[in-house]
Amino acid sequence: MGTSGKVWRLIKLISLVEGKYARYDRQDIMDILDIKKSSFYRYLKELEKADIPIDYDQKAGGYKIREDYHMTPPNLTISEALALVVGGNSILSNSDLPYFKEMNMAIAKLMASLPDKTREMLSQLEDRIHFSLNTLVDYEKHGEVFNLLNDAIREESNLWIKYYSHTGNKVSERTVSPYILNLKKGFIYLIAYCHKREEVRVFRIDRIREIEVTANKFKYPEEFSLKQYLGNSWGIMRGEEDIKVKVKFSGDLARWMKESNHHRTQEIEELEDGSIIMSFVSCGFNEIKGWILKYGADAEVIEPKSLREEIKAEVKKMGEVYK
Repeated sequence: MGTSGKVWRLIKLISLVEGKYARYDRQDIMDILDIKKSSFYRYLKELEKADIPIDYDQKAGGYKIREDYHMTPPNLTISEALALVVGGNSILSNSDLPYFKEMNMAIAKLMASLPDKTREMLSQLEDRIHFSLNTLVDYEKHGEVFNLLNDAIREESNLWIKYYSHTGNKVSERTVSPYILNLKKGFIYLIAYCHKREEVRVFRIDRIREIEVTANKFKYPEEFSLKQYLGNSWGIMRGEEDIKVKVKFSGDLARWMKESNHHRTQEIEELEDGSIIMSFVSCGFNEIKGWILKYGADAEVIEPKSLREEIKAEVKKMGEVYK
């Protein structure tokens, strides 16, 4: 079983047995989680090791968390509590993001559990420290898509989708096995195995036109790694092979670029005239081209030649537009 699926099943199991009244017996839980008897008892042991005791209530005829079990508030330092509040507020500042309501409730509970004076101090500090998770799409209108994606990822169910492809400018139907949701540079993507293409593909959430959770199950591959899948891609789009890229930055931009980390393979060479050459290894040029072009004449591609020629062609077309 994939690690992701197991974690979701443990969380779901806890949600089924917490609360005052037990409602589910062993078979109910096995059916809901789609697990075997051996897995059911293994999960109980794992939760017991995590100090979450779950017992069978004979009267109620179901499993529930032992009544004398209570979670104690975490013993957080001021910096830890502030980090959680500020991190949560980076999501709360953008109601278009998924999990907005859940994060709002979690932050409220965290603040309520703190001593009055600590809460007062954090309230003053959080107004002066802000991080922003900007999105380039109004995700509030895609709430139902997120709900279905969450269910499918948790239950490891295949999805049927109608998807608009920007490259082909058309809508196609396909079945996918959803692996991971990933926020990257203003957009939220689904990384999933596409049964039509028989490979892992990336889908932008806002381009999903219709979606249904199917009755067919899949197993999340334990060997799958998002980091390995993306490799040295500039953003979210992968290419077929890694290529060494060198870009020369001049003027004020050069000084700013020295302070910025744009890619994990990035290296900086400083030149005598104050300009710099940034080198990195990446796969695929589409996202890199847009990034370079936005810096205008202060950014010059040195290599590879193919990318330099693509930039030249784009600049020529821009010149024709602005005659």
